[in-house]
Amino acid sequence: MRRLNSYIKRIACFGLRYGIFIIAVALAACSKVVKVDIPPASQQVVVDGSIEYNSPPIILLSKSQQFFGTTNLNNLGAYFIHGAKVKVTASDGTSVQLVEFCLQDLNLPAAQQQQVLSVLGYTSADSANALNICAYTVPDAITFFTTGTCSFMGKQRTAYSLDIMSPPIYSGQHDSIHVTSNTTIPTAVGIDSLAIRPDNDPVYADSFASVHVFVTVPDTFGNFLRYLTKTGNQPFYPPLGGSVYDDKLFVGQNFDLPLERGQSPDATFNLNTDVYFPKGDTVTVKWSNIDANTYNFFYTLESDGGNSPFSSPVKIVSNVNNGLGCFAGYATKYYSIYVPK
Repeated sequence: MRRLNSYIKRIACFGLRYGIFIIAVALAACSKVVKVDIPPASQQVVVDGSIEYNSPPIILLSKSQQFFGTTNLNNLGAYFIHGAKVKVTASDGTSVQLVEFCLQDLNLPAAQQQQVLSVLGYTSADSANALNICAYTVPDAITFFTTGTCSFMGKQRTAYSLDIMSPPIYSGQHDSIHVTSNTTIPTAVGIDSLAIRPDNDPVYADSFASVHVFVTVPDTFGNFLRYLTKTGNQPFYPPLGGSVYDDKLFVGQNFDLPLERGQSPDATFNLNTDVYFPKGDTVTVKWSNIDANTYNFFYTLESDGGNSPFSSPVKIVSNVNNGLGCFAGYATKYYSIYVPK
C-alpha cells in the first residue's frame, strides 16, 4: 500500500511539474516578439484627378509612399511628380494637352490664390506653410479662374480618357511610366430643395441646426452621387461618415435626409455637433452625380475603418491603370442656404 501511495504521489508530482512547464511555455509563447520583415514596395504614380461639368480637368500627380515609411509634412511639395505629359480626350473627339502649374510660381492676388486652393481642396494654411502645390490643367486655367470660362471644360453625358506619361519616379528607374484612366460625366440630376430644422438636442439647439435635403431619385437603376459641404469661405469637404450613395434602395422615391457637415479628413468627429451646422453661417452643398467607377473608389476609400482596431482591411478599388488613385467625373450642381441664428 505504501508503495502504491508513493507511486501515486510521484505521478501527481510529475503531473504538477509537467503542468507548470506547459503553462510556462505557453506564457513565454504569448510574450514572444514576432518580427515581420515586410519588403519595400516600389513607388507608384498616384492620380488625384477630376473633371467637372463646366470646369477644366485638374490632375494632381504624386508618388506613393511606404506604408510604414515617414512623410515630411513640411515638404509635401517634394512628393509631386513634375514634367509629366498629360492629355485628356473627350468622347466627342476634342482633347487637350495639360500644362503643369505650381501655385507659388503664379503670383496670384490673395483672393484668386484662395480660390485656386479651394478648387484643389486645400486651405490658406497649406500655402502659408510653403507647400508648393502643383497640378496639371488646361493652358488657359488663369482665364477660367478670372472669367469662369476656358478652352476645354467638362460636359454632361460625355466620357473622358486620361493619358499620362510620367518620368521615372524612383532611383534606378529609367523608363517612363504610362498611366491611363477613364471616367464619365453623367447627367446632373440635382436635388429639389434644402431646409433648416432645429437640433434635436436642446443643449446644442441655440448654436447648431440641421440641414435637410429633399431628393427625387430617377426611376431607373444605376444612379450614383457624391456630396460635399462647406460653411462660409472654407473649402468643400466630404462628411466623415461617407460622401457617396447609390440608388439601390431609393429608385423612383421622394425622400429627405439630414446632411452631415463636411470636415477636414484629420478632424476629430464629435457626434453631438459635427452632424449639424453652426447658426449664422451660409452652407453650400456640392451635389454631384458620378459614374459607378468613381462611386466604387470613394466607397472603398471611405470604408477602410480609419484607425479602428475592429475594422476589416479594405482594398481600395481604383480606376487608374498602372497606378493608384482616381480620375473622377462630376455632374455637379451647387446649392446654398443660410442657417439663421
